[in-house]
Amino acid sequence: MDPELLLIERARNGERAAFDSLVDMYKGKAFALAYNFTGNAEDAKDVLQEAFVKAYLNIGKFRGGSAFYTWFYRILLNQCKDVLRKKQARIRVLVEVREPADEDDEAPVEAVDNGPGPRKALLNKEIREKVDEAINRLPEKQKITFVLRHMHGMKLGEIADMIKCSESTAKVHLFRATKNLQKALSPYIKTEGGGEYGVI
Repeated sequence: MDPELLLIERARNGERAAFDSLVDMYKGKAFALAYNFTGNAEDAKDVLQEAFVKAYLNIGKFRGGSAFYTWFYRILLNQCKDVLRKKQARIRVLVEVREPADEDDEAPVEAVDNGPGPRKALLNKEIREKVDEAINRLPEKQKITFVLRHMHGMKLGEIADMIKCSESTAKVHLFRATKNLQKALSPYIKTEGGGEYGVI
């Protein structure tokens, strides 16, 4: 019997040590996924803890129709969405407050001696921020599909299982996400010399 399936079966029978072993198998990737959606480590840790608690309480309902990580990641994504919904108004207020920036906020970032020059460092930071902003503005299913496919290397069939749609629909979400990101990031895709940053 597959070792993971054996752990799942033991966990379903109430063995906490078996569930802890499953947690150890997936906590690294799960934390990265939570961080991608919440945007900070503290929220990611909280979300992950809540997701593992829910998974433990509901492990008896897992029937093996899909892979365990697909089932668990679905719980994790639902927790992320709950947290983001609760934070939505607070985030909007913080953004509005920060827009009239202080002079200190506009001060250039000092470059480390062995790093890129100040202009390049600022440009790279700006690109990363614009990419994050563009991804966060995507419709929910496009964002989930894009992040899981390109940041976590999941197959479209697995993603479709997680968001409960057909694989062809997941492919459409991914295509639209890529198009929307290309459009949003078009000023940053090509350099002045005609080269590409390779953002998308």
